[in-house]
Amino acid sequence: MKKRHYLLLLLITALNLSETFSQTAFVKEKRDYVWLLGYDSNFSDPSFGGTRIDFNYSPPLLNYEFRNLDFDVTNASICDSIGNLLFYTNGISIHAPTIPQGQQITNGGGLNPDPYTQEWASRGYNLPQGALILPDPGNSQFFMLFHSEQTIIPDGGPSNYLRVKKKYYSLIKNNPEEVQDSTLIKNSILIEDTLDFGKITAVRHANGRDWWLLQQEYFSNRYYSLMASPSGVSIGSNQAVGQATPSGLGQAVFSPDGSKYVHFTTYNFAEGQFVSIYNFDRCTGLLFDIAQINYNDTAFSGGVAISPNSRFLYVSSYRYIYQYDLWAEDIEASKETVAVYDGV
Repeated sequence: MKKRHYLLLLLITALNLSETFSQTAFVKEKRDYVWLLGYDSNFSDPSFGGTRIDFNYSPPLLNYEFRNLDFDVTNASICDSIGNLLFYTNGISIHAPTIPQGQQITNGGGLNPDPYTQEWASRGYNLPQGALILPDPGNSQFFMLFHSEQTIIPDGGPSNYLRVKKKYYSLIKNNPEEVQDSTLIKNSILIEDTLDFGKITAVRHANGRDWWLLQQEYFSNRYYSLMASPSGVSIGSNQAVGQATPSGLGQAVFSPDGSKYVHFTTYNFAEGQFVSIYNFDRCTGLLFDIAQINYNDTAFSGGVAISPNSRFLYVSSYRYIYQYDLWAEDIEASKETVAVYDGV
């Protein structure tokens, strides 16, 4: 049982670190089978560097990989349908394994053009779950990159505030017969508002072709729904649902069957963590509130994952992993502690 606990802890940790992770949208294809991680260039220890996790193998193959590209927090990658890596981004630029290390694809630089981004240019962007790459529903050669931009807001005093003010869309073309892939559209503004931090994830529309994405407003109970279809990306509803929650770092996931959406955020030690659980309508893109759980148990770390059968929600904190039964009448009362970190 102890080995199981360690495995689960490692898996959820990996899910939190790799926001390619994040691409739980691909249930039947192998679009998310290669994860790229790596410490930034501040580390001089040669034991630090790039890591590649390849889920085409069982167990997954974990390799050291030299890359002239650093991932700090923002991380997204996409494979073809059989698990071959096509593109990846650190939130600063877009790269492909078919071109020399460190070189961008054509027009692949300059993502998130706010001046704040330049502070992270050498290390990779610092927004958890801040980017997501999806196949274009209308053209198999095109891929859609969704990304959020942070900006510094002066407060008139010694401190400044960091806020997400824009959500972007960029379009990548896969050119298998040409020298390089290319970015056709870059930094096209989808939403200009004060928004929650990161938490970009997606789920298939009920038609099996299109995509839904959700975006919470800052410190709010309002969510934008975005639909990606062959005609482009459109903004659907902006609905108020459930209770307003603080905006902080965290993670959002859809269940594998698309029926649930879970939003986890950690704000501060006083207010703790907020786990908001919703039913999701894959036809309309609307949320329906079913539970909000607030607990105080963290060192500003944590994340969420849902079991393959869409029944069990796992919430990690600094020391514990909790399990909730999403099929229970009282989800909060179904809480069980399934792993405890023992310091080893």
